[in-house]
Amino acid sequence: MKNKFTEQARNKMASVVQIHVVGYVGEDVESILNPRLGDLKSWSGSGFFINSEYGRDIIVTNAHVVRNAKSIRIMSMLTSEESFAADIVGIVKNQEPDIAIIRLKNGEFEKFNKIAVSKVPYLNLRKSEDISRGTELKAIGYPKGMSEPNITGGEITNFVSGNRVSAEKYVTDAAINPGNSGGPAIDEDGNVIGINTSIFKNAENIGFITPFKFVEIILKNIFENSTLCFSDMGGSFQKNSKEISQSLSMNEAKGIIISQIEKNSFLEKIEAREEDVILSLNGNSIDRHGIFTDIGHYHRKNIFDAFKLIPIGKEAKLTICRNGEDLELKGPTLPSPTRKIVAIPIIEERTFVDAWGMTIQILTYDIFEAFNIVDTQIFYQLLQNYNEFKERLIVTHIEKESPCHLQFWSFGEVILTINEIEIENMDHLIKILQDNSQTYRIKTESGTIGFFYKSNLKTKIKLKNPYMFLR
Repeated sequence: MKNKFTEQARNKMASVVQIHVVGYVGEDVESILNPRLGDLKSWSGSGFFINSEYGRDIIVTNAHVVRNAKSIRIMSMLTSEESFAADIVGIVKNQEPDIAIIRLKNGEFEKFNKIAVSKVPYLNLRKSEDISRGTELKAIGYPKGMSEPNITGGEITNFVSGNRVSAEKYVTDAAINPGNSGGPAIDEDGNVIGINTSIFKNAENIGFITPFKFVEIILKNIFENSTLCFSDMGGSFQKNSKEISQSLSMNEAKGIIISQIEKNSFLEKIEAREEDVILSLNGNSIDRHGIFTDIGHYHRKNIFDAFKLIPIGKEAKLTICRNGEDLELKGPTLPSPTRKIVAIPIIEERTFVDAWGMTIQILTYDIFEAFNIVDTQIFYQLLQNYNEFKERLIVTHIEKESPCHLQFWSFGEVILTINEIEIENMDHLIKILQDNSQTYRIKTESGTIGFFYKSNLKTKIKLKNPYMFLR
């Protein structure tokens, strides 16, 4: 059996590619507040051709391998040292789960096939979820920039459950080194258990694998629903307890309590209420921690991981307890409601405007965190008016000797009005600054005012992007 597994891994090596990336790396405070700063760097990772109904040139990898890439090229042992250009089809921006889908650019796959020494042995995703501790695997990839694929052996040793914002991970003792990220972990039948993703720092033989089920749902959501979001219940939850269950007319402490329901969410659409207790999802009961109690998994599985794996738009059914009575609520799943204040790790989306020496950006979690490091007073001022569903525009950088600097402005100001007009969002700001006015009176949330002339603008008001300034 061991020899058979080794041979299976050798046969599947040719489906694994090395990914070479040139792009932006790092999330330093200076480049977040001043998007003109940033260096181009190069790095490498791994990926693999997946047997997919959506195309023969689709490659699966980790999001962190290609995130903020300016150019991507792949190399394969089937084509010697030739490289081929690729584009990102979809990427999980927050890396939960850590997955990206790329595909070869137009004409590149044809070039690949012409010089390949054999056909690509496409990998299939595992069908069965009966993965337990001790399930053997082979991890394949290109660690440390090696020019040929590397195979390491190991097994599943543990599991890490996800929650509403994080995703489940498998734990393995197979070696996963830098550059190995994005490669497949395969079982003895040659099917993909998951994606080699990361290691636990300062520990020996603890690596993490992104489960194969997330690859399956991401492909479906990208190509059938045109989205990279996952199904989300859209609320906050509390674990049940003996005292709370009694107050809610329940006989025992089971299920999780809905403590808050977000607007335009799945929970709102199915007419759930705060203080409803969710007892099951699609007929599978959960305990007071949100863990399934009656399905044949070989490890703990919770309702949050399970809900993510339901295709967007497919019906989901919740059994809830309300005032001591069990009810069934059902409806098509939805992604998480859109928020205005989010993390934007993809610098291509970090658009900004330059005007009179100030850099204006949409306030995001990244900027929140940056101010928490450089100026805690500004950080706490921003928290006072925090509203995750309202877009706020903040000055993150001031050029010295600029009109803004000479009027004693400083970074951290949030734009409130221009010429007495309340600014709604970035598009509205640009529209106002592109009108026929020659003077602009700008006021901020803190009460700071500025008086600026159109004639003093150095450049035309337009959206800019950090990629324009990468060195």
